[in-house]
Amino acid sequence: MGLRQYLIKRVFIAIILFLAVLIFNFFIFRLPVFVLGMDPASLYITPEMDIDDIERIRILYQLPPENATWFDWWLHFLSYMQNMLTGNFGNSFVTFRPVVMEIMERLPNTLLLMGTSMIFAVILGIVTGIVAASRHGGVLDTSLITASLTLYSLPVFWMGMIFLLVFAILPQMLWGLSLFPLGHTVSAPGSVPNDPISYALDVAWHLFLPTMVLTLGFFGGYMLLMRNTLVDVLTEDYILTARAKGLDERTVLYKHGVRNAFLPLISIVAINFAFIISGAVLTETVFAWHGIGRLLYRSLLSNDWPVAQAIFWMIALTVIIANILADLLYGVLDPRVRYG
Repeated sequence: MGLRQYLIKRVFIAIILFLAVLIFNFFIFRLPVFVLGMDPASLYITPEMDIDDIERIRILYQLPPENATWFDWWLHFLSYMQNMLTGNFGNSFVTFRPVVMEIMERLPNTLLLMGTSMIFAVILGIVTGIVAASRHGGVLDTSLITASLTLYSLPVFWMGMIFLLVFAILPQMLWGLSLFPLGHTVSAPGSVPNDPISYALDVAWHLFLPTMVLTLGFFGGYMLLMRNTLVDVLTEDYILTARAKGLDERTVLYKHGVRNAFLPLISIVAINFAFIISGAVLTETVFAWHGIGRLLYRSLLSNDWPVAQAIFWMIALTVIIANILADLLYGVLDPRVRYG
């Protein structure tokens, strides 16, 4: 099977996955309605409303009628499918604003936080993984593995609270210093000069602590993957041949070892980068970061299913597409890969 046939097969599988996600996404957020038999509009109807007001609410939130039959739910499902595929996610039950506006308002903040953290985590993981593998079995190798496993296993919300305590609360209490803010994306309006440089520095000031927490939480996995893959590569026959030719250890390590150890890491990084759109729910909540993760947390607590199902749909899209791109990228980078 050539690349073209493989790509067609992957796209066909992706379409099936898209449809499965759409169906699951529809039922999971309406489960209380199906199980309890409640009218979804009952949460937003007050005794003062007349029939016209109730009908406007149903139209606004694209809700099925009271005591809906299976046919009504089928029409509601078809409308849902059309809306999801066209990007018409409806209005939020909480803010009454279009869901697209809610998401797009927060998406740049999430991309900034998650993208920065991912880049730092990948770079730190690759560097420490190479250092650990080059000193396989030594004290430095053991220390780096212990540190990465410890950081990888710590809950990110706990790390976030510790960082806030150490770098924001205690300096303020002990010395009256505001080293870092307690949260939010930017300072209150009027407290920062209205120019691009001051605004960028203020965002970076608020970004530092959550980025550090996510970087330390993510890098352990990349470090262990890079280290273990490189250790396996350094035991291959072609590495022994390179050493037998008299090549110095640095050339063997970087030109022959690291280059081939990168391949599995690239696939994992490509897939993980798909999750940057979903944000970090716990970290954004702890630091009150105005992002997608915090929006998802709020929507789940308030039963705001238009927002929640839109975010889950976007996450599913990016993950499925990222998997296809990772497979293709792996084949391009490794000529030994054959599609079959």
